[in-house]
Amino acid sequence: MFSILTKRHRFDLLIELVKTNFKMRYQNSVLGVLWVLIKPYATFAVMYVVWTRIVNVDIPNYQLYLLSGIILFSYFNELILLGQMSLLDNAHIILKVNFPRQIVVLSTMLSGLINLGINLIFFIVIAVISGVQFTYGSVLYFIFIVGIIFLFAMGVSFFTSVISIRFRDLKNIFELGIILLQWVTPVFYAVSSNLFSGRTSDYIAANPLGIVINQGRAAFDIYGTKNISLMIIYFIISFIIFLIGWRYFNKSVKKVAEHF
Repeated sequence: MFSILTKRHRFDLLIELVKTNFKMRYQNSVLGVLWVLIKPYATFAVMYVVWTRIVNVDIPNYQLYLLSGIILFSYFNELILLGQMSLLDNAHIILKVNFPRQIVVLSTMLSGLINLGINLIFFIVIAVISGVQFTYGSVLYFIFIVGIIFLFAMGVSFFTSVISIRFRDLKNIFELGIILLQWVTPVFYAVSSNLFSGRTSDYIAANPLGIVINQGRAAFDIYGTKNISLMIIYFIISFIIFLIGWRYFNKSVKKVAEHF
């Protein structure tokens, strides 16, 4: 009975942390949760004009290609940055209450997952208007892609959330890294376009994040073809990173309180 109650209390704490993190992000904000939509869709509006009117990119269904890329990259971006700062942002709770610290990391990651869900509601509406067919297979494959990103980001966050407590500049390094990563990931453009040639095209095509994002597009036949075997390999790699990160976190998190 005690173990059951303990698990239930942990689940209740997880839910409360998710609610608190979500509310705190938009506290004292006039637009509140609307910022979840404003950021990616404002980016979409600007980039769509730039890449269709100025660059004249030639990609079929470019509006869905661009929007899906922005949404998936923003999802990855939020998971990495929120996970990295999870312990520091919840230091006031960690110092007062004794509970498994993994819950803090998981709660911030779930916040990013909620934001993705909100963005996907409008994406689905636009996709349906554009004639995209949603099947059980395509939806399940897309969920699988989302899960791969989530698992990888959580594994990374187990490392970075601990390291960031001692090395505070890591946040700025990661923010800069994410900005640079966005431009070498086929979010706004396609590797198959005429923008790149030779080794540059090969390097961008080999970007694992770009491959995963394109598989998210392929789930709904927006761009490319499904490569389930490759995604299974990516899932295994992400799971290994998750396990290593989990083990590192368990060993290191007990010593972090003194550095808050």
